[in-house]
Amino acid sequence: MPNIVRHALWVVLLAGFAFLDVSSVAWKASARTWGDVVSGLQMRINLDQAKNVQVKTPKFRVELRNAEESDLTLNLGIMLDNGRKQYPTAIFLNLTDTQGKSRRLDLIEPADVAGRLDPFVLSLPVGATFSMPVDLDKYFAPSSEEYDYKPTPGTDSLEAQFTGKGVPRDMDLLLGHYWEGTVKSNRLRFDVPKK
Repeated sequence: MPNIVRHALWVVLLAGFAFLDVSSVAWKASARTWGDVVSGLQMRINLDQAKNVQVKTPKFRVELRNAEESDLTLNLGIMLDNGRKQYPTAIFLNLTDTQGKSRRLDLIEPADVAGRLDPFVLSLPVGATFSMPVDLDKYFAPSSEEYDYKPTPGTDSLEAQFTGKGVPRDMDLLLGHYWEGTVKSNRLRFDVPKK
């Protein structure tokens, strides 16, 4: 193969890698670490690298891990339509923007409940991890009434928090031992690129 052709192939190959690097790492974040263990439960939040290719708002994953020596049962929130719609309302986010302003972000849905409401119960065996996607487009800041919050360019940080409670006694469920308390994730710093 002539040198000019070999050189052109290398240029195309390197340009392809550079493009992949820029598009797949548009959102940079700090290392993946867990928050503190609270009564056997740990939590963390990470960027969802598979979902962050050329998107306007970063996507995340929240994980809960059983670091206990016995199985745990968590009440993550509510379910509607006999479990077809699940809302982890017991998990909320704390976002701090580039200017240092903090916001508590809650799920927007469900906006209206007309029908049966069941708890979103998760069994978490010893050593098991539960992972769920987090899309900031599905969250709002109730205290500042920002229903369409979008991160601004710069370095922001995000932390997830889960507050576990039992289920009401009038629910038609097995009333077992539910994990109760509050656990926080790591504080994830991420860079929001300029558009």
